[in-house]
Amino acid sequence: MMTTTPMTGAARAAGGLRMTPGRWLALAIGVPTALVLVAWTGFSLVSALGRASFPVHAAIPVQDGRLVANVGGGDVTVHQALARSGEARLTGTVQYSLIRPAFAVSDTSVSLHCRIPTGNYCGLNATLDVPADTAVNLTTGGGNIQASGIDSDVVLDSGGGDVAVWRAGGIANVITGGGNLTASDLGGILRFSTGGGDVNGSGLSAPQVTLESGGGNVTLLFTRAPADLNITSSGGDVTVLLPHGSTGYAITSSPGGGNYSASVPTDPKGSHKITVDSGGGNISIAAAS
Repeated sequence: MMTTTPMTGAARAAGGLRMTPGRWLALAIGVPTALVLVAWTGFSLVSALGRASFPVHAAIPVQDGRLVANVGGGDVTVHQALARSGEARLTGTVQYSLIRPAFAVSDTSVSLHCRIPTGNYCGLNATLDVPADTAVNLTTGGGNIQASGIDSDVVLDSGGGDVAVWRAGGIANVITGGGNLTASDLGGILRFSTGGGDVNGSGLSAPQVTLESGGGNVTLLFTRAPADLNITSSGGDVTVLLPHGSTGYAITSSPGGGNYSASVPTDPKGSHKITVDSGGGNISIAAAS
């Protein structure tokens, strides 16, 4: 005689899944998150398929031999060209996704209003041609700046983007809110300030250089002995390469815990002064190879 036992476990499995507080919480968080991810993925795909661009042209007035312009977030390349003496010419391309942004120029301000969030695919890429003997004061709201061949003073403020400047004939005042700064073939007074990006300078013949770095590394290569070099860093390494010769330098250094080395002639009473405060980074002052 065969005896069977009730299958209580199977019967329990056949019933509905018991919803514990933890399972309800997982559903409350997981389902909306999954829906958002699916929606955003679909939106990103549509945005990628809906990319487009349009050209832009604008005239920006030059007043008293100076161009003052504010480009809200675009990448700008500045150079001296055969522009009319009373104005600079901005030409470029606006790239966008889905909805065409609004582009406007008002006096010295260039604005681009992106109507929907499409990642980084909404911006201006432009060239700014300035007349000869024109000083330039250019600000961008985070875009990159490249400037070359300007024979007068330049003030460049990127608000966070990278800045490259070379062959400027006058004073160069460059500010980045965190982007890298690259400079070459500059012979005027230099004032550099970065919020953390690296600074790389080459072919420098400037008599006076003042540099403040928020923590990035600094490398400066001089082709002529500077009369006054002042570098302040918040922790990055500082490397100064000077031309070969018998010039003695009055060096004041504050490595703040980093290593220090100097292999150039020194003269505590010399007229060529170098002051470096690395804020903890290494300091190296040597002759260029």
